[in-house]
Parts: sequence; C-alpha cells; structure tokens
Amino acid sequence: TVVVEQTQPGPAYHLTLPLAVHMNGIEQAYQTRVNITDKQQTLSLMLAARPVQLDIDPEFDVFRRLHRNEIPPAVSQAMGAEQVLVVLADNTPTELKQAYRALALQWQQEKPGHVEIVIDSEVQTLPDDRTVWLFGWRNRFRPQLNAALQAYDFAASGDKVRIAGTTLTPQTHSLAVLGRRPQSPDQALGWLAADSAAALPGLGRKLPHYGSYSYLGFTGTAPDNVLKGQWPVVNSPLSVRVLQADGAAGSFSPASLAPRQALVSPAELFSVARMREDVAFLADEELAGRGLGTAQLDRAADYIAQQFRAAGLQPGGDKDSYFQTWQQQVEALDTPMTMKNVVAVLPGSDPRYAGQSLVIGAHYDHLGRAEHNGRREDRGTIHPGADDNASGVAVMLELARSLKDRPLPRTLVFIAFTGEETGLLGSQHYVRHTGSYPTDNIIAMLNLDTVGRLGEQPLILFGSGSADEWVHIFRGAGYVTGIAVNTVADDFGSSDQSAFIEAGIPAVQFFSGSHEDYHRPGDTPEKLDYDGLTRVARVLNETIRYLGDRPEPLHSTLGGVQGSVPAAPSSSRRISFGTVPDFTYAGTGVRLDDVRTGTPADRAGLRKGDIIIVVNATPVDDLRAYSEALKQLAPGDDIDVHFLRDGVEQTLHTQVTER
Repeated sequence: TVVVEQTQPGPAYHLTLPLAVHMNGIEQAYQTRVNITDKQQTLSLMLAARPVQLDIDPEFDVFRRLHRNEIPPAVSQAMGAEQVLVVLADNTPTELKQAYRALALQWQQEKPGHVEIVIDSEVQTLPDDRTVWLFGWRNRFRPQLNAALQAYDFAASGDKVRIAGTTLTPQTHSLAVLGRRPQSPDQALGWLAADSAAALPGLGRKLPHYGSYSYLGFTGTAPDNVLKGQWPVVNSPLSVRVLQADGAAGSFSPASLAPRQALVSPAELFSVARMREDVAFLADEELAGRGLGTAQLDRAADYIAQQFRAAGLQPGGDKDSYFQTWQQQVEALDTPMTMKNVVAVLPGSDPRYAGQSLVIGAHYDHLGRAEHNGRREDRGTIHPGADDNASGVAVMLELARSLKDRPLPRTLVFIAFTGEETGLLGSQHYVRHTGSYPTDNIIAMLNLDTVGRLGEQPLILFGSGSADEWVHIFRGAGYVTGIAVNTVADDFGSSDQSAFIEAGIPAVQFFSGSHEDYHRPGDTPEKLDYDGLTRVARVLNETIRYLGDRPEPLHSTLGGVQGSVPAAPSSSRRISFGTVPDFTYAGTGVRLDDVRTGTPADRAGLRKGDIIIVVNATPVDDLRAYSEALKQLAPGDDIDVHFLRDGVEQTLHTQVTER
C-alpha cells in the first residue's frame, strides 16, 4: 500500500527503496511485477504524486516469519532464552544482595548449564551471544538498558524511572523491564529490581505468568501488580515513512489509510441519538444548571422518572413512586429543603438472589448559576453541566433501556442522586434508607460521573481498590470491548461511590477525564463525545452482566462492617489553586496533568509533569492527601509546595485565591 500526497498531479516520482522480508525463512523481495526474485534488492515504484508513506501488509496476515522489530521485547523472550547471564549489582545492601542471588540460583537450578551468574564489578563487558538480566536498582550496566529503550516511553533519573507515563521508585516499587541488546538485537536485555528482599521470591514466581509484557511494576511484598504493558512496534521493516520537505511549506506528516468498514457489524445496543436527547434536555438553558432547591432540578427529576417508566422499570422510591423524598438542612445553602433521589428497579430473575441488588447511579444535580459553588467570576452565569453530569445520567438511562427485556439473575437498582455537588447528600441518604434492598446485600455500586469527553483517552475507574476483583473485572471488560481502561485504587472522595465505600460496599466511579470546562459555564452539550458515551456504556454493560450473575459477593478490601452508617463528608474546598492531577499516576505524590492558565499554580511556575510531594509541611502521598491539604486553606492563605521536576526537588511559595 502506497499513500501519496492528495494534491494536484505533478511530475512523476521515482521511489526506490531497499526492502527485504522473510517469507517462510527465505530472504526474498517484493517487486512491482509479478515475478519475485531473491537477487533483486530494491523495490521500484513510479508514482504520480509525492510519496508520503509506504506500508507492506498493513492490514492482512501472510504466512511468513516475523522480523524481530515486529515483536515487542517481552518477559517470555528472556525467560525462554537458551543461554542467560544474570548480572548482580555489587552496590546493594547485604540482605538484598543475598535475596537477588537466591533468585538467580533458583533460575540456575531450573535450567542447569544454561544460566551463568556474575557480579557487575567483576566483569568489564557483557557478552553479545546471550540474554542478559541485570539485577538491582544500582546495577553498573544500567546505562546499556537506557540505550536499549531509547525508542520507548522510558526515562531514568537517579533511582526513579518513568515507564509509560508512570513513575516508579525503589521505596515503593519493584519492577521488570525488557529491551533488546543494542549490539545484538536478537538477544533480550532484562532489568529486575526491588528494594525489599521479601518481594523477590514473589516476583520470581509471578514473572513467568506475565510472559507477553515488556514492562511490569509491583508494590508490596506479595507483590501486587500495578503496571504492565507492551512496548509498541518500532522500526518495522514493513513500514517505510517518506517525509519530504517542500521548501517554505515545511514537512509532511505521515498519512494514514482510510478506515475500513467491517463486513458484518454487530447490532448496536446503545443509541447515540437517545443519549444526545437526554443530555440536550438536562443541559438546556431552560433547566438553568439544575441547581439544588430549584424548580428546574425538579423538572430534571420528573424527566428521569419518565424515562425509567418508558423503559419498563419498576418504581423504587417512596409509596410506589420513583421518588425517594426527604427533608434536610443543607449547610451550603443554610436552609432546610426537600431532597429527591429518583429510583427505579429491574427485578432479578433468580429467587436465590432475593433481596440482593447491584446499584447503578449517577447524580443529576449541578451548580445552577454557581451562587453557592463554582468560581467567583462565574457567579450568576448558568452552568449547564453537560459532562457533569448529564453525561452520566444519559448512559445510566440508556443501560436501563437496553436491559429491560433481558433481566439478570440479581436485581438492578438505578438511582439518579441529588445533592452530589453539595456533599454527596443523595447517596448518603440512600445508603441509610435502602428499603427492600438492604445495604449489606448490595454486591457493588457502579457510579457514572463526568463520562462525556472520552475521546481517545482510556476510561478511568476510581475506587478499584475497594475489592480484590475490580482490577480483573475491568481488565476483562476492556479486553472484550476493545476499550482501554485504567483502574485507580483510590476513590479520592470524588463522587457518590464514596458514600457506598464508607458503608463498606465495593464501589467504583466511571470517569472520562478532566478538562477546562469542569464546573464552568463552558460545560455544554456540543462539546461531548457521544460515540465515547457508547464506549462507556459498553464497558458498563459488561460489568453489569458479570456482577448481575456472580454467585458470590466480591472480596471487599474495606474495613468495618458492610451496611454501617457512613461518616459525614468532609468540608468542600473553598480555594482555587489551578492544578489538574494525572489520575492514572501510581507513584508517590500527585503528578500534574495540566496547570490552568492564570491560576496561582500557573503564576508560581508549576507545569505539567511536576510531582507535588509536600503542601505546607504536610506530606502528599496521593491525591486524597492533596485534596485534604487544599481543603484546609482559605482564600488568601499562603501555600508552600515541594515538588519534583525531572527527579529534582524544588519549592515554590504563593497565595491561593477564592474558588
């Protein structure tokens, strides 16, 4: 396949490229004519326009031997090598050095005569005829690994390394990373490192089970996997990019093939048009931002109840209605008011699960005109809340519609929560008043909040640390749907799932990512990725179908007794600093994904990629600690921040402003 520049035809271009591929083990070359000869070493093409890119076999498999550059380096390549050299780091504490040697000796016993063990201080060079494993964070031959991984998302700075955007440190992580020997690329170069002797036996046991992965990160002594992935294919001999400068016009970007339609497309379970209509109604100016205590919020509740009714779901509220209603003093508004959750039920089909439920939730309130929340400069302006959280309600309603004719063994309870923006009031009330489906019989809660701008990003799942199975469930859902999913152990107290977690119920939040319009008037319907909503719905559907039929409860990691009354939510933040966290970061501290222009953080010099580790003398180990530190501040307060930039600690001082 030759991709050429899409411009007016010009003079002919003669493209001659060296191009050889392995077919059934025989060196051959593709020709433009029918005949193929093993003597010809070039491919000649006459083109009518400027060539931009040439690919061979970009979409179809042929029977041939893969070139090594088409196969990412992986654990299996190193573990299955015929001859292996293990290089131990001499600059290692005695106990840890003994643990490394014990692991190397175990490998030697498993493959007698095929594994040699040396100390890095005792050898000058590494042989080119075998796979090499470097053991230890401070191995003398680490620079060779850095050179081998130059083409990948890997960077080392002192003891810290960044792999695929995640920083790993000796204090909290152990790891295994694979590359190819720079001088002998048919051989693997592996690096295995831990700073705890207790972690090494488990690491040795687990490595063979991760054979297809190029890099792995673990925590603890078990150890527990927190990072894994394959390096991308680079420098494939079957893809040649032709980038030509055109004088003042500059260079051309690589072209891509036009998308191809599947021969047979599966039936669509979810309607983009219906979800678009849901968002349009909820985020319309007539609903004035769905502020708490307003008639417009009541209109939103009525709309959601009508959609539940049209979907054939049973009422799950008070007195055979869809509304769970109560009176509550709302501190943020300094007044008592009528609160209203919207609850619908899809009864389970298996009597063995009577009284058990799976809760699917999304809050339907927003900031209104920001009289009590939001930024000072935006007060009085309608905040439509299309992403936060008309998007979550739309996905929840679409799931309810799709499931009405195919009930699951376990009962599904769909809830549109009120009062999320003022302290999780609706979800806090529900876990105290669950009616026919008691809290201690809720298998899990799935919360949809801000899922409307997925784009090409992975779907993020907060709270995956609340049960042992979550990581595996979403790994499977991602595999089945083909949608990238990132699980984040903490829930950060970020939304209604927190009320369930505080009650001992495993719960997660679906989240598509942060953006400039969060809690701003610019959160409007036309900015949503509606095809992305269907991808969120597909992952949610797979999760629901698994949990709706799972015979046993999840293995909760939460302390206390499931069904206990949750504590009152902590105070909300009153200040603006301007940082946007990288929610997928698994290391110590809070890595910044963005810094808002014109904010205190921006003026003080923070930037994307910085890792905040201390705020006003308080250590910041994770996002929850960072959030709590900011909640302690009032507008005008001083803030001292210690952060890492390229592995070097720096400090800044500034003042926070009113939110």
